[in-house]
Amino acid sequence: MASKRYRINSPHVVAETLDGEATIVDLENGTYYALNQSGSFVWDSVVSGADADDVVTAFASAYDLERDEAAGVVDDLIRRLADQKLVVEAQEATQNGNGAVTDQSAGQNGDTPVQPYVAPELSTYTDMQELLLLDPIHEVDESGWPSQP
Repeated sequence: MASKRYRINSPHVVAETLDGEATIVDLENGTYYALNQSGSFVWDSVVSGADADDVVTAFASAYDLERDEAAGVVDDLIRRLADQKLVVEAQEATQNGNGAVTDQSAGQNGDTPVQPYVAPELSTYTDMQELLLLDPIHEVDESGWPSQP
């Protein structure tokens, strides 16, 4: 997956990272996901526009891992996120005003680990599917809300 860029699969996927843990909601099927600290590191880096190779480098540095081990971990998580359709391949890179690619995960890739390494964990929850799917925002179409039957 090296050199590929991904983006959040919006508008039907929304996410927020608080206290180092990401919560991701797929509004089409009502499933929500949680990522632990190391998984959130990958998530935040990927959806901010960093390519997979840059994420591997930053992840290896942040958690003091060998590059090959970090590559396997990062590639596996990105593959799982793509399989769940939470991220999709980006058509073009996020660029700053100078045309350079912006890696917005800066600050997380220093010389010392952000915390002891724990493998990324993507947890899936379906217990609120019915409630999330009842939200009237799902009935919005091109004509606006609420949709008329």
